Amino acid sequence: MKKIFFRIFLIVIILVVLVFILRIYNDYKYKDTNALKFPEYYNDVTNISLYPTDIDGVDVTYVDEGRMQGFRFIPKEKSHKGLVICFGGSEGSPNFETAKRLAEEGYETFALFMFGMKNQEQTLRKIPLEQFEDVLSYINKNIKDNKPISVLGASKGAEYALNLASKYSEIDNLILIAPSSYNFAGLDFKDYGSSWAYKGKELPYIDIKKSSFNSFLKNIIVPNIIKSPISYKETYNSAIEKDSSSQEKLIPVKDVKANILMIVGEDDLMWDSLAMADKIKEQNPKAKIYSYKEAGHIFASNGVLNLGKIRIATGGTTESNDKAESESRKTIDAFLKENHK
Repeated sequence: MKKIFFRIFLIVIILVVLVFILRIYNDYKYKDTNALKFPEYYNDVTNISLYPTDIDGVDVTYVDEGRMQGFRFIPKEKSHKGLVICFGGSEGSPNFETAKRLAEEGYETFALFMFGMKNQEQTLRKIPLEQFEDVLSYINKNIKDNKPISVLGASKGAEYALNLASKYSEIDNLILIAPSSYNFAGLDFKDYGSSWAYKGKELPYIDIKKSSFNSFLKNIIVPNIIKSPISYKETYNSAIEKDSSSQEKLIPVKDVKANILMIVGEDDLMWDSLAMADKIKEQNPKAKIYSYKEAGHIFASNGVLNLGKIRIATGGTTESNDKAESESRKTIDAFLKENHK
């Protein structure tokens, strides 16, 4: 009996030492990770005082109209018809940098929050699609040159934007960066449920808690313990595969009239945006996919984000992500110019 306890004790000691060594190794390996320099407002995306509103050639104001919360950018020399509305991802940002860049190119733009602000859901759960009606109301009341309307969303913002286009025909064009073809669960694990709601009902969703435990262990738990990058892709894929009614959780885009442009990295490690873009195109054959080899979920840095307590694998290499960022901007610009004549 003593020998058994001794062996168990020895195994535990070895495992602890191994974990300790791996954590030190990963700290060293990823010490220079996150070449991506986030703007200051990423420290608190809901603090509007952190956003730079003094922009050459562009007037920037904050819009507080019911559930419409975010920034309006008006170029002093507007050179394109209509509007571009931008949404960020699960971090809760309004995609300020994209709206700013497009405004500097002569588009009137909005950088809008999906959640976390006044009159909105405070977490990414049960976000009502109807809040877009406040956006449409504001546009109709305050902007004469308000057509066409393009909506640009990234990651969870792309999931949101595609849902909006399935309900609101006022949207003429969609730009989906790292899109989702499914409705997934929200990211509030204390008040768990769908990411989205419509007319008071949660939209059917893929439950990521029901993914394979082996996948969860291999890609999230163990990497978190040894401080190596966490990858969510297999967890999302497993949740889809294990859901016998996954077809009912697809975002209904068959009858979406908007022109759809999808931008994806083929090495996306957050979720399989390329496969889901293909799913969207199956339903809506006119949708266009531009994919970039060896690029990840976000076209920046070396594919690993260092968020302090955890590291997240987003995919891609520095060279491929930089190339995809440059080329995708040209693709987006061409798409907008074609549809905002």
